Amino acid sequence: MIRKLLFPFCTFLLIVGCSSTTTSGVDVYLAQGDDTYVWADIYTGTLTLQSSADVVGGGTGEDVLTESVTVEVTTDGYVHVTVQGVTISGIMDNSGAWAVLASIGELSSLISEKNIDRLDDAGCSMSKKVIKIEGSGTPHYLDTISGEVSGQMKCKRAGLTVVTLSTSGTLLAQVN
Repeated sequence: MIRKLLFPFCTFLLIVGCSSTTTSGVDVYLAQGDDTYVWADIYTGTLTLQSSADVVGGGTGEDVLTESVTVEVTTDGYVHVTVQGVTISGIMDNSGAWAVLASIGELSSLISEKNIDRLDDAGCSMSKKVIKIEGSGTPHYLDTISGEVSGQMKCKRAGLTVVTLSTSGTLLAQVN
């Protein structure tokens, strides 16, 4: 009888004690615009992402990768960033400030397979929004949009951080 009661309890402790959580700390503090026609267009350029994965007891891996990017800004304050066929949506305010939150899975083409494996092995969430791209557009006569990449993800097991991923980078695009 005691064995039957202990097995579910021990199984619960094992699952809870080894579960993984992911934290990010990235937020957007913009109000979506309703009059962004000055920036509304399709821009093409590049997105460069620098990432560093630090695994406790497993070393650090660093990447700097660049991909082609398309940025679409709509007249009602939406921003759509497309990288390698994956579209990530965000917002722009009426002054041209914009932000997009992305997950590791959405920007996996900009992170090495080795670092993706490190994150996956630690049980990190590949779908949690942990990377922020934010920037500003210039009026049509300059025809550019730019942004800065930032973010940090910490994956924990049993309350201890086992992997930290830090990201930075730039986005620069011009009207077609």
